[in-house]
Amino acid sequence: MAYAADIFLVDDHPVVRNGLKTLIERLGNYRVTGEYDNGWDLMKDYPFTDPPALIIMDLVMPVMDGAETVLALKQKGSKTPVLILTMEADERAIINLFRQGIRGYLPKSSTADVLRKAISDVLLSGYYHNEMLAKALLSPDNTAPDERQLVLNQTSQRERDFLKLVCDENEPTYEQIATIMNVSRRTVDGYREALFTKFNIRSKTGLVMFAIKYGIVKPV
Repeated sequence: MAYAADIFLVDDHPVVRNGLKTLIERLGNYRVTGEYDNGWDLMKDYPFTDPPALIIMDLVMPVMDGAETVLALKQKGSKTPVLILTMEADERAIINLFRQGIRGYLPKSSTADVLRKAISDVLLSGYYHNEMLAKALLSPDNTAPDERQLVLNQTSQRERDFLKLVCDENEPTYEQIATIMNVSRRTVDGYREALFTKFNIRSKTGLVMFAIKYGIVKPV
């Protein structure tokens, strides 16, 4: 049987982890291929022999917690998206985690349907967009200046022009964007695919969130 996505779970409570594994594998064509008690155990396996499509991680753990692990993954250059699932609900902590690169946050009190949507959204678009993510993206200080500059250094002016048009309120199609930029549709597809590859983005929605997060466009 071919699985749509392999998932790693990081949670220090075996009973919770086992229950979550069972639930996830019932939600869709998913398979839990790695289980860890804390971030330290996860990082001992990095780089992963068989990288997962998604890591679902608790925030509060002994030895190495979720925040420390997210930072460690980022410093190692990991492209695997992280979804935080935890009892912790401190707004500032969650917003800081988004700044560090997590792709979604859910309280453990969430329903199975919400968890299904979060997993699906992260895998399909790169982000699970909820109120917490909106606050992180729309914060005037949502990204450190040096991080934003690093992103700008990795994008060409034409790629940034493309992103601005993707975010235009008139929602032009890729064909229309090609006409506006006076280039071929193939060239526009090249801009899109380059951004997808460099920043692990998977959809037009992901491009919009990315552009807002790094200040390439201003939110309406």
